[in-house]
Amino acid sequence: MKLNTLLIIFISSLFFSCSTPRTLDELLIDFEKENKAMGTISIFKDDKEVFNKSFGLANLEKNKKANDETKYWIGSITKTYTAAVILNLVDEKKLSYDTKLNDFFPDIKNSENITITQLLKHRSGLYNITKSPNFESWIAEPRSRLEMISKLNEFESEFNPGEKTSYSNSNFIVLSYIAEIIEKKPFKEILNERIFTKLNLKRTAFADTLNITKNEAMDYFPENGKWSPITYQTNLLGTMGAGGIISTAKEINIFYNALFSGKLLSKEALKEMTTPINELGMGLGISEYEGLKTYGHDGRIDGFRSIAMYAPEKNFSIVLTFNASKVSMKESLIRVFEAYKHTYETAF
Repeated sequence: MKLNTLLIIFISSLFFSCSTPRTLDELLIDFEKENKAMGTISIFKDDKEVFNKSFGLANLEKNKKANDETKYWIGSITKTYTAAVILNLVDEKKLSYDTKLNDFFPDIKNSENITITQLLKHRSGLYNITKSPNFESWIAEPRSRLEMISKLNEFESEFNPGEKTSYSNSNFIVLSYIAEIIEKKPFKEILNERIFTKLNLKRTAFADTLNITKNEAMDYFPENGKWSPITYQTNLLGTMGAGGIISTAKEINIFYNALFSGKLLSKEALKEMTTPINELGMGLGISEYEGLKTYGHDGRIDGFRSIAMYAPEKNFSIVLTFNASKVSMKESLIRVFEAYKHTYETAF
């Protein structure tokens, strides 16, 4: 866990211990009334959804309310799905943790020294492509594999593989291309076959552009006291396995519950996935709150904000999918968690 995350949890804990507890309904009324966020929240306990509520509008221009089937771009939560695909390939002996990147992309700088494990755990040293100048406008156009790899190769490695941990979207873009090369099919089809269809996720997809005609939320950012539409909308063909999935809060919860119950991976693969180095597993962040070890990921793409948290010890999970937000997602997650305990009078 990074220092700023620890500070958020510490400050938030102080705040909530001194403030009046809110029920879940009261909390979401506050979010909407105070114009803090818009979106959907889903909570699972013992493999069943115990709470699902949307607040705010999925589309301001059309005055369309969000509902439990509204789809959101989930950004980097996609990385957990991508990691599951790669570990699936390892389970099937089509790939190994020690396989070198140069087996697939010898032209990527330092590829002869980068392993699959280092890509999965953000220890490859690959430059984070989303930090490149003018990336926001560049990625608004559909980008091919060749264009993405060429863009990555404009920059030197940030450190030697295995030297340290540093979050980079490039790792998971490359991993999704590796899956395509092994399976000889588009990443969209791989996700459909290995995860979406298997779990009957009918509102989850690998997408490219926003399609509001299919109950997809429009995203916004705060500007001058109101919500404003995004200027440059990312084309998800470029983000690939780092951020290309759209889903509902409920179906993200279904995925995380299936993942941790062994429906997608072997016990050995799940253990590898959840074994951290510097609080990062494979496509997962690993932390602790009030004595509970939690696994999950957050996502940020354009105006969309999302976060997923699963606590295996309690078979409990929370997913927040927002299409507009002025508040930290980690802070929002803690507030929802505290409100859940207050609403259901549950002690964790």
